[in-house]
Amino acid sequence: MTRGWAKCLLFNIVIVAIVLFALLCSVQSVSAADIVIDPSTINEVIFPFDQPKETAHYETTRSFTIKNTNPDSNSTDSVNIGSIDREGITITPASSSFSLRGGGATSVTLTIVASPSAAEMAKREFGIKVGEKSITVPVTIIHHAMLEVSPSSIDFGRVRRTDKPPPETVTIRETLGYKDVNIRIAKKTGNDWLKTDKTEIQIKKGSSAEIHFTLTPGRPDHNRYSWSFSVSSTTSNTEISPNRIDAEVYMLMPAKLGELDDEELEIKFDEPRGTKSEYEESIYVRVRNEGDEKMEFSSKIIEPREIDMKVISVYSGLVEVDGKADEDVKIQITVPYYASEGTHHGKLQIEAGAAGRETADIAIKILWPVGFDISSDSDYFWPAEPAIDFGPLELKEQGYEKREMNLTITEIYLYKPVQNLRLFPKGEYGKLWIKDEKNFSVIPPGDSRNITVKIEPGLEAVPKDYTWDCDLSASEVEAKKIAVKAKIVPMNISMMVDEFRSFRISPLYIRYPASTEVIISNGMGLLELVGGSEIKEVDWKRIPIMTKGALALLSSLNDAIVFTDEKTYGKAVENLLIASVSLSSVDSNSDMYNRDLSNYAHAISAGADMTTEAVLKDESKMLELRGWDIKSAVVHAEAKDDISGLTAEENVLEAALSYQHAAIVYGLLGDKEKRLECLYEGSMLMDKHDNLVSVANDLRLDAEQEIFEGNDKNLVRIWDLHLLLNPYDYDTASANYGLAQRKLDDASKKYRVAGELFMANNTKADLYGLKGKWNYILWLFILVCLLYAAVLGYTIARIFIGTMAYIKDMHDREVGDIVVT
Repeated sequence: MTRGWAKCLLFNIVIVAIVLFALLCSVQSVSAADIVIDPSTINEVIFPFDQPKETAHYETTRSFTIKNTNPDSNSTDSVNIGSIDREGITITPASSSFSLRGGGATSVTLTIVASPSAAEMAKREFGIKVGEKSITVPVTIIHHAMLEVSPSSIDFGRVRRTDKPPPETVTIRETLGYKDVNIRIAKKTGNDWLKTDKTEIQIKKGSSAEIHFTLTPGRPDHNRYSWSFSVSSTTSNTEISPNRIDAEVYMLMPAKLGELDDEELEIKFDEPRGTKSEYEESIYVRVRNEGDEKMEFSSKIIEPREIDMKVISVYSGLVEVDGKADEDVKIQITVPYYASEGTHHGKLQIEAGAAGRETADIAIKILWPVGFDISSDSDYFWPAEPAIDFGPLELKEQGYEKREMNLTITEIYLYKPVQNLRLFPKGEYGKLWIKDEKNFSVIPPGDSRNITVKIEPGLEAVPKDYTWDCDLSASEVEAKKIAVKAKIVPMNISMMVDEFRSFRISPLYIRYPASTEVIISNGMGLLELVGGSEIKEVDWKRIPIMTKGALALLSSLNDAIVFTDEKTYGKAVENLLIASVSLSSVDSNSDMYNRDLSNYAHAISAGADMTTEAVLKDESKMLELRGWDIKSAVVHAEAKDDISGLTAEENVLEAALSYQHAAIVYGLLGDKEKRLECLYEGSMLMDKHDNLVSVANDLRLDAEQEIFEGNDKNLVRIWDLHLLLNPYDYDTASANYGLAQRKLDDASKKYRVAGELFMANNTKADLYGLKGKWNYILWLFILVCLLYAAVLGYTIARIFIGTMAYIKDMHDREVGDIVVT
C-alpha cells in the first residue's frame, strides 16, 4: 500500500515537473524568438605571433549588437552570454547577463586573448551562446620567425698571398621562439677564395647556429677583394636581418713600378739676347710604387742628347720607395742663350728590378721672348703713365678738331720680330674715335717703327673729359696699357678768342673803348679758363650761350654803328634789337658753378650792359635829332614852295621812319616818355605822308584824264599816232596838255616830299614823256600847217595864174575885136 502510494506520488511529481518544464520552454521560446544578433558571425581575428615569446601578449576586441524585436516596450527579456577558454584562446564578454526591453538594442564587446603558447592554427571558429542563440568568432594564429645575423660583414684585414688567415664566424639566431627555421646560404659575388662550411642549416626556435668562412688566397692582381653571400629561408613568415653577409680583404701586392708620366718643361728667355749666358730650370718626374712592398729603383737619362743643351739627372744610385708611395726624380736643365726656339726631347729611364722598367719622355720647350717699349717725342705723350693726352678738342665748322701723334715702338729682346701690332681702345666711343695707322707689318728684332694714333671725335660727343684704356698688343706679347685722354669742348675756343680780339680794331671799340675792352678781355679770359679746366655739365650748358651771346652782342653793336655811318638806319636798328636779345642771353647765363668762370661771366655781363646802354643812348638821340632835322627841312621847303634844296633823304617818310626807329631804341632803353613822343611824331608824319601820296595820286589821275579827253576831242588817231590836224583845235589841245603837265609836275613834287622817290621819279618820267609827246604832236602839226600853206599857196597861185590867163584872154579878145573892127 505504502509502496503504491509512493509510486503514485512519484508519478504525480514527474507529471508536475514535466508540465512546469513545458510551460518554461514555452515562455523561453517566445523570448528567444524576439532576440536578434547582428552580425551572427564576427570578422575573423588574426593573431600574427611576431613578438618574442617570453614577453608577448596578443589581445583584441570585437563587437556585435543584440536587439529585442518585441514591440511591447513594457516587456523585458533576460539575455545570458557565454564565454570560451580552450586551445589557448580566451573569449569573454564585457557583461555576461543583462535585461533588454522590447524594441531595445545594445552593443556587446568581446575580448579575445591568445596565449603565446598556443599552437599555430588555421581559421578556427568558436561559438558563444547568446541566450538560446549563438555567435561565431573565427580565430587564426600565425607563427613568425625572426633571424638575426651577426656580424653581417667580415673583414680579413691585410693579407699576403702566402698567408692563411683564421676562419671568421657568423652567428645566426632565431629570436621569437615559436618555430624552427630552415635557411640557405648562397654566394652572390666574389671569386672562389672564400668558402662556407655550411650552405643549408636548420635553426631551432629560440636557438642559434654558427657559420664559418674560410679564406684561401690565390695570386692577386689588385688590392681589395670582396664577396657577398645571401641568407634566405624556406620557412614561411620568416624575417632575416640582414639578409646578406659581406666579406672583404686587402691583399698585399708585391712592389710594382707604376707607369711614368711624360713631362714638359717650358723655358722662356726673359732677358735681351746676350745679356744672360744660360738659363737653368728643374723638372720633376714622379716615380710611383703601386705595390705594397718596398721598391728600389735607379734613374738615368738616355739618348738622344741635344748638342746645345745639358740634361743632368740629380739622383744617383738606388732609391727606396715604400709601398703605395711615390718619389720625385729631379732633372736639372741648363740651356745657353743661343739655343734655338722649339721643343727638344730626351728620355728618362727608371730601372726597378722585378718591379719593372719604365721610360718617360722629357719635352723641353724653349720660347724666345718678344716685347717692345713705347716712346714718343710728341707733346701729347706722357711716358710716366704711359698716356696720350690730346688736350681740349674744339668744335670747328666741319666738326670737332682732329689730332694725331706718333708712337715709337722698339723691339727690346733682339730675338723675334713684333707682329700684328694693334691698338684696342676700350670705353665710350673709343673704337669709333681712336684710330691707329702704320705702314709696316713687322718690327724686326731690335728695330723701331712709328705708328700714328689719331683721334676724330664725332658730333655725338658731349662736353666732358674722356679717358680710354687702350691695349697695345702684338702676337705673343702681353698687351701694354696706355691711356688716351681728351677733353671735348663744344665750341671753337681759338676762333672765338680771335673774334674777341678782332673787335679791338672795330668802330665800336674806337667809340666805346673802356666798356668794350671789359667784354673782350673777360671773354678771352673765360675761354682760356675753359680750355684748361675741368668744367661741370651745368656750366657747359651756359658757357657756349654766354660766349656766343657776347660775340653776337659785340657784332650787333658794331654793325649798328657801321650801318649808322652808312646811313642804313633800318639795318642799324635791326642790329640793335639783335644786340638786346644777345644781352639778355648774356645776363641770364652769367651765374656759373665754377667761381672763376662766374667772375668772368659777371664781368662780361656788366661790360655788355654798359656798352649796350651807351650805344642805345647815342643811337636814339641821333635818330630823334635826324627826324627833327628832316622834318624842319621839309617844312621850310614847303613854306618856300621850293623843294629843289631838299636832299635825297629829306622827306616826310624818312623823318617818320627816323622817329619810329628812335622810338624802338628808346623802348630798348626803357624810356617810355621819349618813346611815346617819337611814336607821336612818327605817326603825325606818316599821316602827312599818306595825305601827300593821296593828293599826288589824284593829280596823276587828273593828268591822265586831261590827256585822254584832249586826245579824244582835239586829236585824230591814226594807228598809234595822235595828230593835231585842225588848227582851230590847237588852243584847246595845247591847254589840255599844259594842264596835264602842270599836274604831273605837282604830283612828282608831292611824291618827292612824301618820300616816295620811286613814284616821284616815275611821275617825273611820265611828265617828260608827256612833254616829248606834245612836242612830237606840235612838230607834226607844224608840218601839217606847212602842208596846208603849200596847198593854199598852190591854190592861190593857180587861181592867180588862171585869173591872169583869163584877163589876158579877155584882153586879147578885146584887142582882137578892136582890130577886126
